[in-house]
Amino acid sequence: MSSLEPSSAGAPIDKSVQTINYVCQSLCIIFMTLFFGLRVYTRTFILSGFGKEDWICAVSWFLGVGYSIIAIIMGHYGGGLHWWDVREENKIPYQKTIYATMVMYGPTAFLTKVCLLWIMARVFSPFRKYVIFIKVFTGLMLAYYIPAVIVKIRICSPISKFWDSSIEGTCLDQTAIILADAVVSSVSDLIILVLPLPLTWSLQMTTKRKVRVMGILGAGGLAVAASIIRLALIVATGQSKDGSLAFMRINMLGNAEVSIGVICTCLPSLSALIVRVYHEYSSNKATLETNYKMSTIKNQGTTNRSKNQISVRATDSDEDMLMYHAQGNPKIETIIHGASEQRQGTQALNFNGIGVTRLIPSDLEYDSPMAML
Repeated sequence: MSSLEPSSAGAPIDKSVQTINYVCQSLCIIFMTLFFGLRVYTRTFILSGFGKEDWICAVSWFLGVGYSIIAIIMGHYGGGLHWWDVREENKIPYQKTIYATMVMYGPTAFLTKVCLLWIMARVFSPFRKYVIFIKVFTGLMLAYYIPAVIVKIRICSPISKFWDSSIEGTCLDQTAIILADAVVSSVSDLIILVLPLPLTWSLQMTTKRKVRVMGILGAGGLAVAASIIRLALIVATGQSKDGSLAFMRINMLGNAEVSIGVICTCLPSLSALIVRVYHEYSSNKATLETNYKMSTIKNQGTTNRSKNQISVRATDSDEDMLMYHAQGNPKIETIIHGASEQRQGTQALNFNGIGVTRLIPSDLEYDSPMAML
């Protein structure tokens, strides 16, 4: 079917934005579910099982999928069309989908950001000022999102006036509320993107490994692009009378922001899966070469034991055991390595295949400026 269909007045109806919405939401649902499924598999069969952040991630995934499903329903009732092309019987159901997305956006975005911040707090737990900042930042977001959700739920009095303008009552400024959400999302996404960069860059490791760690920890901040564009669209089209078209464009960017966040919360756990697969492949390849080259059973047994040790250590990483606390530690070395070890005089963090160990001269305190680098 063509994206253009004749309207009752004979003019073509442009359905291109509606079609893009269907494709966008389908991709969001598929990729969120795929990455979340891999996270569940990794946590269940490779790592030590579900933790608190995994349950929060599960709720974020559920809300994110629901958010996209509502956007599909919105398109079914005319979202993405010009307002004058939306059928009269579809206008109230369409307005109800807008109400649902407004209420769902805040909790979904907040829980996704909490997952990302929780991971960062665990990885850099020796940096106490950094962790305190994350906790304060999370508290500030919570202080905004709780009243914001309440305001959205009670945006009209009575609530039904939101989707039926014929009902007597009053409503708050919908555009101002959505704009406030967009500003908070853009700022918080930018902070999440920038947070791990200075600490990771100060670590003593190769540039390639620094980029890898920053990519995993800061990936959730990639949603900042979607949130900034969304903010710009709200400013440019927030007062448009063609709301069914303008809001659908804004909403798709909100879906993209949430989906990117959910996917990125799964990346740290997937790091362990990648390490496991890589080492199993390397072990199998090495075993074939060993069987070909080695002629004695003794040498083969020694090689196999060595490989098994590598495989076990490679998958020993867990978000619940990101850091090995050394007792009576005089110094901590900052290095990144694939299979971290706990040694005397060092404190090692294990971040799902990426070990973080920090070395500080014994005459420095943890909260000194140098120790907090």
